Amino acid sequence: MCSSPERRHCAALVVLFCSTLRVMEGDGDIVHCGSSFVKIERPQLVEKSNTTSEVWRYFGFQPGCDGRPENIETPVCKICFRVIPAKASNTSNLYAHLKSQHPHIYIEVKGKPNQAPTATASSGEPSREQTTTMREIFQRKDKFDPKPREHRELTKAVTYYVTKDRMPLSTIAKPGFQHLLSKFNPRYELPSKNYFSRVAIPSLYADVRKVVEKEIKSGDCFAATVETWTRRSNEMFLTFGVQYVDSDWILKNHCLQTQYLPDEHSGQSLKCALENVLEEWGLDPVNLVAVTTDNGPAIKLACELLGWKRISCFSQNLQCSLQKGLEDSRIERIIQLCRQIFSQFSRSWRRKRDFSIAQSQKGLPRNSLKADVNNHWGTTLDMLERFLEQQDAVRTVLAHDHKMCRLVPTWQDIDVLESIISVLRPFREMTEALSSEKFISISAINPLIKHICNGLAREEQEELTLGFLMRMRIKRDLEMRYGDPELVHFLEKVTFIDPRFGPACVDNLENVLQQIKGEVLAGKVAEESSLFQIGFDGSTVSPLSSCSWYDRDSPGPSQPKKAKYGGGLAKVFGKQSGDGGADKMVTTSVSLQEQLDRELDFYFKEPKLSLESCPLQWWKATQNCLPLLAKLAKKYLCISATNVASERAFSNSSFVLTEYRSSVKPKHMDQLVFLAENLP
Repeated sequence: MCSSPERRHCAALVVLFCSTLRVMEGDGDIVHCGSSFVKIERPQLVEKSNTTSEVWRYFGFQPGCDGRPENIETPVCKICFRVIPAKASNTSNLYAHLKSQHPHIYIEVKGKPNQAPTATASSGEPSREQTTTMREIFQRKDKFDPKPREHRELTKAVTYYVTKDRMPLSTIAKPGFQHLLSKFNPRYELPSKNYFSRVAIPSLYADVRKVVEKEIKSGDCFAATVETWTRRSNEMFLTFGVQYVDSDWILKNHCLQTQYLPDEHSGQSLKCALENVLEEWGLDPVNLVAVTTDNGPAIKLACELLGWKRISCFSQNLQCSLQKGLEDSRIERIIQLCRQIFSQFSRSWRRKRDFSIAQSQKGLPRNSLKADVNNHWGTTLDMLERFLEQQDAVRTVLAHDHKMCRLVPTWQDIDVLESIISVLRPFREMTEALSSEKFISISAINPLIKHICNGLAREEQEELTLGFLMRMRIKRDLEMRYGDPELVHFLEKVTFIDPRFGPACVDNLENVLQQIKGEVLAGKVAEESSLFQIGFDGSTVSPLSSCSWYDRDSPGPSQPKKAKYGGGLAKVFGKQSGDGGADKMVTTSVSLQEQLDRELDFYFKEPKLSLESCPLQWWKATQNCLPLLAKLAKKYLCISATNVASERAFSNSSFVLTEYRSSVKPKHMDQLVFLAENLP
């Protein structure tokens, strides 16, 4: 008899159940049963292909006529020849059979990894795979325990890197990044992607959200910016941001939420979405001063349904007005001509080569031609300027190509080109200057419109040139967009409270003063309607003291440092003098009406603040002198002239929604955008 364990076990089964054994075709084993020998036929089973599970070493299939398995769902045990049902190659029943019928085989199988059997070296030495596994076991002893503080701090640093820099989670699984971390700290073992997406990032989001919620409560009133956009999978989202002035007179800006819009893009759906955002963040709509949006009809209707004060984005209005100025057949011809020339030069390597040679011969800069983006006047100006710079080289190349010589510009085209550039170039300089400002309040809209319109009207009207017609179209469109009387009064009121502009930039001063007095006396600003006793240092002045309102011989209150506020407005309007110095003001017990009149009188006599200075810091230094006007300033100077903050979050979302994150869920995308915008 064979001494192998399998054959001994099979013989034992035959002794116990020899009366029920079936004789099957194939080679057989001779076993002893009682006083005689019985030949048990062993079937020729077909092995399972393409498997790495160790359990299949003890199971096979009945062969069919072609030598392949007859039924792959009925494997046969090679030990006892029982048929074990196993649908879809599931191994649960196979393990259960070994555990109940062949426990010693089950223990042997469970102790091996699920991999294809590999031959061991004849010398008895461990294989290469076994050596690597042992090395990993010993190295694992030197790794950090996931619980200690150092391991948690390193994991938080990786989470910060992924969220702040908008990196896809696949980055942490790449060998280069893991190699980098191993060089910094070999003992650190990076968690899996699932840990970051399900634990680390939501935990960081919860921590940052608590900080943002606490900061928002420090502001009395807030303004908002709203932007709607579409992701690559044509799903609509709404980005909601807030701006407010905190107790230390510092302007704060937070991107609160990027909400998925499952319904159609209508005014009613946007209304519900905006209400949900305020409710989720615990914001009172009563404290919302105004919301800055684009000119979409849906968002207009939503704000109207909610009863919110809406301010249209100044940058978008300026963009639309400049596009209106470009609506001329002569201008459209030269723009289309430049686009065609760029297309022909970018598609042919021969023309590129000839263009480079012509640049060298003409002594022109080695710059390539540019293309523009539809409905973006800045890129159109760049394209026209580059074409005007390289026109000699373009003419040289096109003149030697009889197919493209029709694209050679005429002298009339060059005149139109120069007129367009002369009109648009000042606007680009202005927008570049304004872009240096971290925040543009709506207090600057009214002075900017006046500055633009005055500059457009300077050209003599004796001859109706193309440039003059462009300027007039731009001027009329801007005046139409900001011609609503209610909007004009609101903008003038905010301009009045900005010490950089003040009463000098307000046309209808009487109406503005009536608005301010009505708002203060109605109790919308003042916390107390009783007598005021206010001094410069914030101390209470005795009602019995009889001090004059102005004391010119005494030094004024402490003035804010002249920290630059971006310098963009100074470049647009030109630098203006003004140190913002305030005379000392001493008060006695006065009523609310008298207090407001004295504050306005004091504010009128103050010199204009420099455009490079921060108006919020000026109000911080004078809030004890002008408490009523200071509350108005804190309320209105937080309103943004543009919705750039929400647009920036929308633009940065393209780094979040890459091809590696095309299926990210809306909830996770909201967390990623929030962290990217609010992490310090």
